[in-house]
Amino acid sequence: MKKRQGLRQHLEEEQRKLRDRKKKLNSLSSLIDQRENLNEKIGHASQAVIDLGESKEFVRKLIGVSQRDFNAILKTAKESSPSAEDSSGEDEANADDSERQYNDEAASALSREKVNLRRW
Repeated sequence: MKKRQGLRQHLEEEQRKLRDRKKKLNSLSSLIDQRENLNEKIGHASQAVIDLGESKEFVRKLIGVSQRDFNAILKTAKESSPSAEDSSGEDEANADDSERQYNDEAASALSREKVNLRRW
């Protein structure tokens, strides 16, 4: 009787560990997906700031990643963007002012950050 109880407890403990492991792996997988999405967004925003005239090196340092990681982020953003051949003139006509405002605000924030970095 004691052996069966011990065996049941052992099996319950193993099942609990498996459930915990599954939960943690699902959580990790979700976080990795979120990171990929954020890296894509960071890549798009970085490219927009670079297109506005900021240096790649400054943007890379601002993000705080290695050169290799920064290039990968930019590449991911570039690959996820629709190519010029795929986009229609209608899409460009429908680009809203909020994106332009976002780019202006990002450039302004970067200028302020650059001034702050120079103070250091």
